[in-house]
Amino acid sequence: ELSYPMYQDIRDRNTAFSGVCARFEWPMHLSGGGATERVNGELVSGTYFPVLGVGSARGRVITPADDRVIGGHPVAVLSFDYWTGRFNSDPRIVGRKILLNGQPFTIIGVSRRGFHGIDIGYATQVFVSMMMKPQMTPGWNFLDERRSRFARVFARLRPGVTAERAEAGLQPFFRAMRQEEMRDPSFTTASAYAKREFMRASLKVVPAAQGHSGLRDFVTRPLWTLMAIVTGVLLIACANVAGLLIARGMARQREIAIRIALGGSRLRVVLQLLVETLVLSFIGAVGGLLLATWGTSLILSFFVDDPASAGMLSGSLDGRVLGFTVAIALTTAIVCGLVPALQATRPSLAPTLKDQAGTVVGGGPFRLRKALVVAQVALSLLLLIGAGLFVRSLRNLLAQDPGFRTSNLVAFTVDPSLNGYAPDRIKRLASRVIERTRTLPGVMDVSMASVPILSGGSWNSTVTVEGYAAREGENVVAYNNTVMPGYFQTLRIPLLRGRDFSQRDARWTPAKEGVPDYRV
Repeated sequence: ELSYPMYQDIRDRNTAFSGVCARFEWPMHLSGGGATERVNGELVSGTYFPVLGVGSARGRVITPADDRVIGGHPVAVLSFDYWTGRFNSDPRIVGRKILLNGQPFTIIGVSRRGFHGIDIGYATQVFVSMMMKPQMTPGWNFLDERRSRFARVFARLRPGVTAERAEAGLQPFFRAMRQEEMRDPSFTTASAYAKREFMRASLKVVPAAQGHSGLRDFVTRPLWTLMAIVTGVLLIACANVAGLLIARGMARQREIAIRIALGGSRLRVVLQLLVETLVLSFIGAVGGLLLATWGTSLILSFFVDDPASAGMLSGSLDGRVLGFTVAIALTTAIVCGLVPALQATRPSLAPTLKDQAGTVVGGGPFRLRKALVVAQVALSLLLLIGAGLFVRSLRNLLAQDPGFRTSNLVAFTVDPSLNGYAPDRIKRLASRVIERTRTLPGVMDVSMASVPILSGGSWNSTVTVEGYAAREGENVVAYNNTVMPGYFQTLRIPLLRGRDFSQRDARWTPAKEGVPDYRV
């Protein structure tokens, strides 16, 4: 993430990129057609759509002409899916007026079909010019502050320029920007160590052809684990089927001996047995594909809970999935069927034709079947141990004490800033919400917090203790949360010392030299 002024410097002064764009995802409240709903929004620079090469299905997209005056471009672009779902593919959508976070906007276009933004797992529904950030995020503009980093920057390399070359060329430029930031008054009290560490930072150039995605990093390890389990089950099935084919081949040895005695070549008999195995394998593959159409959606629902973003991740069967399935079916058919077929086509013709079964019992087929049984037992034991460890880990997670009582606890989120509420008005609304919620039947205690419980979010800042000087390189960062009075009582968190917050702590009082006295 970079500050917006840094993005502008890279956009205007670099020589490695043919185009540079910036984006910032931010939820929005959209009012139109008599209804208000929360949507996935995104603030984008005027170069966003041109650099990505994304056109419009209706009207036009945001261009550099919409990226000049702060607060002067109240225009919005809808995603194709949101246009068809929310506005029923209204052909007169261009020019329509809507409210975003309580601010009037004009819809200038609809993005092309299939484009949901570049963050996999966050399907953008409304695109807004970055110049409207003060209106979309009231209270923190930051478009002109170099120390405030919120913009994700993407660029398209010029022909013949590699990512390594672009990264090397950006370092002197980036260092010059950092030196300029060092002139900020906030650095006057920074230690020499902090200044050295600040200047040691570098700018990384990473591939973005597959989009930006925190979801990919989150699901990669679980999916590889699931693939390993599936592979183990497949190997067990292969060993089981191979054993059954060997037994079936032994029962058909008289038939195979007659075919060979009548002039049939061993190759043709082996091919016949392989074809039979292929039919069995492809029946299993078709069953697996039918199961996958349901199972894929179920797996994705564990990782993506946003309905709009869930549609962005498709679990439908395409050519790559079908090709992979065919390859696996062929491989398993050969693995399961080739050795049994070769073994079945090596009968002793004379004893077999005389139906002297005792002469063909034992030897190679039985040794192979024993080996397959050993493989099945070993793989089954491995999967059983893995399943046991998984269940134990799950049990430990469920038994983990989060530090508060989870029973009879209900949480919900309210963000009045998305409707244009000023900070003072938000405080009054928070007090009214708490008062009215407390009067509801069955409600015992109510409180609020900036970071919701068990949400995965975090907020941190450095901590300075009066009379203590931090050592060079010492980590003095602490995770914080702002809470309303009654927070610990509501969550049933016992206090070992001191007391909970009260209403008199909700107001700060001037301390010495005019510094506010914040209670912790």
